[in-house]
Amino acid sequence: MDNIGILGCGWLGLSLAINLKNKEYSVCGSRTSSQGVLELEKKGIKGFKVIMNRDKSEGIKPFISNLKTLIISIPTKRNFNPHNYSKTIKKLLEALDSSKIKRIIFFSSSSIYGSKEGFYDESSSPSPETVSAKELLLSEELIRKHNISSTIIRLGGLIGEDRNPIFNLIGKDIKNPKGKVNFIHKTDAISGIISILNDENLNGIFNFISPHHPTREIFYNFFSEKFNLPKPNFKNEKPLIRIIEGNKISKLTPFNYTVNNLLI
Repeated sequence: MDNIGILGCGWLGLSLAINLKNKEYSVCGSRTSSQGVLELEKKGIKGFKVIMNRDKSEGIKPFISNLKTLIISIPTKRNFNPHNYSKTIKKLLEALDSSKIKRIIFFSSSSIYGSKEGFYDESSSPSPETVSAKELLLSEELIRKHNISSTIIRLGGLIGEDRNPIFNLIGKDIKNPKGKVNFIHKTDAISGIISILNDENLNGIFNFISPHHPTREIFYNFFSEKFNLPKPNFKNEKPLIRIIEGNKISKLTPFNYTVNNLLI
């Protein structure tokens, strides 16, 4: 299959690369250190050392030289100032102008919708509040205006067997206990990405959010008990219900969410 490159093989990117390799895709990945590249090679993924920032790039040309599809999976807060994220994406796009890449898939975030109450889908107007969310929206706009075909994936909060926000909330007061969670399990995220890869004509914006929206109180109580952690503290607040829908991907591809219950 066409060569696929994953720029940023972190928690999601590495799992995606391994999954694609096992499905006999031609895939390579990038890390920002020689040790990171070695770790990719040990997993059977062809690795490249790539460092991107607003002023310069290192290793990007060898990485993209034989690619047809580029997946951008770089977080806003890692390795550089989040204020410079969109400038880094602009620098990357300049490097792509002379490449053979035919398609870009960009991992964004549902945080671009902001925190106000309501129901959101891909047609909703973004209202980013944090620096990271604003930079992601700017980056989306840069990518969509570029002459390479693109697909934007707005990911909900990512969870998995080895990743859960409860671990970062131990001893803290959790806000909005009656509010809903907007998460996606890594298993579904990867399956959805592959569905998009399999349809080369599919572009535009897609929310990746589980259809299961338990309250924050139910979610965090469940996982604190599951992992034998201290019982969470919840603030007594008026509920703010914010639900993001992610069923567009299921309407346009064969993909269906399989982790229909996040309390597992």
